[in-house]
Amino acid sequence: MMNREYIPKSPLGIAIIYILLGSVWVLFSDSMIEQIFNDIKIITTLSIAKEWFFILCTGWLLYRLIKQSQKTLMTQNIALEVLGEERLASEEELRQQLDELLSREEEIRRQNLVLVSLNETALGLMNRLNSNELLRDIVVSAAKLINTPHGYVCLIDEEQGVCRRLIGTGAYEGETGRLDKLTDGLVGEVYRIGEIKMVDDYSTWEKRFTDPYFDNMHCTVQVPFKSEGKVFGTLGLSFAEPERKFTVSELDLLTRFAELASIALDNANLFTTYKNELIERRQTQKALQISQANYRAIFDAASDGIIVHDAATGEIIDSNQKVEELYGCSHEEMISRDRLGNQQLPYSGDDALEWTRRAAVGKSQLFEWMIQRKNGESIWVEINLENAEIAGRQCILSVIRDIRRRKRREIELHKIQSNNQALINAIPDNMFLIRCDGIIMDCKINCPHLYYLCSDEIIGESVFQVFQPNLAKQTMNAIVEAIKRGKLQIYEFQMTKEQNQYYFEARIVPSGDEEVLTIVRDVTDRRQIEEKLAYLSHHDAMTGLYNRAYFEEEMRRMGAIRNVAAGIIICDLDGLKLVNDTLGHSMGDEVLKAVADVLKKAFRPKDLIARIGGDEFAILLPSNSRSAFKIACSRIHKLIEEYNGNRPIVPLSLSMGFAVTKETPTDMNALYKEADNYMYREKLQRHQSNKHTIVQALMSALEVRDFIAGGHGERMKELIVSLANAAGLPKQRREDLRLFAQYHDLGKVGISDEILFKPCPLTTEEYTIMKQHSEIGYRIAQATPDLEPISEWILKHHERWDGTGYPLGIEGDEIPVECRILSIVDSYDAMTNDRPQRKAMSHESAIAELRKCAGSQFDPHLVELFIQLLV
Repeated sequence: MMNREYIPKSPLGIAIIYILLGSVWVLFSDSMIEQIFNDIKIITTLSIAKEWFFILCTGWLLYRLIKQSQKTLMTQNIALEVLGEERLASEEELRQQLDELLSREEEIRRQNLVLVSLNETALGLMNRLNSNELLRDIVVSAAKLINTPHGYVCLIDEEQGVCRRLIGTGAYEGETGRLDKLTDGLVGEVYRIGEIKMVDDYSTWEKRFTDPYFDNMHCTVQVPFKSEGKVFGTLGLSFAEPERKFTVSELDLLTRFAELASIALDNANLFTTYKNELIERRQTQKALQISQANYRAIFDAASDGIIVHDAATGEIIDSNQKVEELYGCSHEEMISRDRLGNQQLPYSGDDALEWTRRAAVGKSQLFEWMIQRKNGESIWVEINLENAEIAGRQCILSVIRDIRRRKRREIELHKIQSNNQALINAIPDNMFLIRCDGIIMDCKINCPHLYYLCSDEIIGESVFQVFQPNLAKQTMNAIVEAIKRGKLQIYEFQMTKEQNQYYFEARIVPSGDEEVLTIVRDVTDRRQIEEKLAYLSHHDAMTGLYNRAYFEEEMRRMGAIRNVAAGIIICDLDGLKLVNDTLGHSMGDEVLKAVADVLKKAFRPKDLIARIGGDEFAILLPSNSRSAFKIACSRIHKLIEEYNGNRPIVPLSLSMGFAVTKETPTDMNALYKEADNYMYREKLQRHQSNKHTIVQALMSALEVRDFIAGGHGERMKELIVSLANAAGLPKQRREDLRLFAQYHDLGKVGISDEILFKPCPLTTEEYTIMKQHSEIGYRIAQATPDLEPISEWILKHHERWDGTGYPLGIEGDEIPVECRILSIVDSYDAMTNDRPQRKAMSHESAIAELRKCAGSQFDPHLVELFIQLLV
């Protein structure tokens, strides 16, 4: 739109004004001249001049109007050109903005599709709290997002420097459990850089693994899982088709997916931590209740008076019986005293109030005060003020001690004691005041190990008459040096009493020019602690064997010796994790001690046997004879067979490997790695058989408890099979149900007898422990090929129809029908047979209870089928 400054003033208006003024001038100017002048010649001249003046003015005005119009037209032309250019620029800018908006709209539409996909996937992952199931869902979901069947998940163990493949699909399905070094492969690259890494053609990548199945992989990518900026695992995905490549959008999608998966994994870990903390909190609450009861008993039985004040208000919260005796008033009278501002304390005065304020901020106060009893009597007490938190409330503890007797003694002692004697009484060590010639002037002996010294007998005697010759000479030399140099002298000596060795530290400080003060301190405990610390620095506290630090130190020492013959045996305890998960870490510790005992018997006392890890042991021998090492390994196997022949709860099984030096100088680290590789090779060969042996031992333990053979399990088999037949289950599932009936309580091997056979109802904490048996049984069944098909049933056999069961809380038809059948039969068996907590009920009462719980605990349809079978 044209600006106002370009619009010119109207020339027509100016002309009209000019004509009006000119007409006035023409019409009236002549009459004015005639009135002024009478001469016609002058009038004519003036008239002509007037006309010319009007003509000139008219010409000048026309010139100005034409020039102004020309200038206005030029200005308007320029403005129109500028407006045209601005319009073209605006149209171009609008066109670019439109293109940008369309591009952004397309990008937003694509991102919305990605976010919808990620949201659906994230919701599925966040609901998973079981780590293994979550990892499998992560692999399957990620593979589905980019349409490939080949994927796996690795978790990183920084302490061991390895990454472990846990879950795989497609070509990677058979690679679960594989361990790779963090320095190798694409996972190692991602761990180092902390970002997604893609290889277009893995088969030609220079850092690829050489396993045959990798030859079929072409474009592959590793995406990091991060927690607090730190890589703790990776997601690997691959295309087997050469033409397939990961696009930028797919890489972005995988990066976002990995972020969500990392959060889900953190949530699963937090859930496990929270569950453990809940158990610990309940145990703490029980301990607190016991502690509070003990506190009350100790509080009332204390020999000193104790008053508890509120730190903020000074209000008396509690007091014990001794306080009532001191003040001569009842407990109610003590509690009803005024607040701090009104001098309610058992003492008064500005000093006492200041001490109380200091105690309230955590500064302990100890002072003597005179209090007034109810009967008006004043007595001396010692008051100790301490800040404390009781039941979440900041309090001040006033510990009041009756010191009337002590005050009387102090007054008497003060009259007869000197400053030196007061100093001696204040120091708990043995003290001697010795002259420069060795005469003992005074002493105080507190140590019972200085058995031949008596204060009254040695005062006035020489150190050469009192101490042993060597000690007397050492003492005199220190006395001379202390007086000569004017500095503290310190030396140590030892004494023997009843074949026990005691250590002492003597400190001699000059006291004037003629005497020294000798302070003798018993440092036997300190020396023993130092020796114990030195021992623990080289030994494993549990087994008594050497530890890894000492083992590596000896390896370095032997490696530095030229022409040394050396060999290493590496032993790894099989199945320790299974023992810890089922029987607890205390039983795992006992198994480790048993292994240590076997190794001690297999070798000489001077041989170096070390525990170098949680379940790893190593033996370092100065020999390179392979036959000798084979004999040593056979000796270990024989001792293990003897140990297992005694039918322990957990049999021992060791995987072993050894290596000996072939040439010098020796690289001991390479020797250790070689032995370790041989050990792992044997461990892989025996992996399944070892697990089977341990599981068989656990089953035997259950047979002794009557949880598998001939008891609870046997009573249920026929009832379960009958109900399964009525429910229409096929023959094979009925056979599996027999096995399920026998082994469903397998996890109770990890529950203590005190809980299993407790004659009274279980506490909340005990019931929480008891509920763990289904998960323990699931883990044992997973490790046993014969029981693996029914492991899921063992896990879910305590789920309820209404979803209030454990451990998963599933409901209705989500519960396997086999578990629903067993739940009914198991409950009926439990009700009609004696249990440690109660006696059996009648058949009719059990039937009534089943009907009552149908629809809440049990499947109502199966309950009716079961009752019909019983009738």
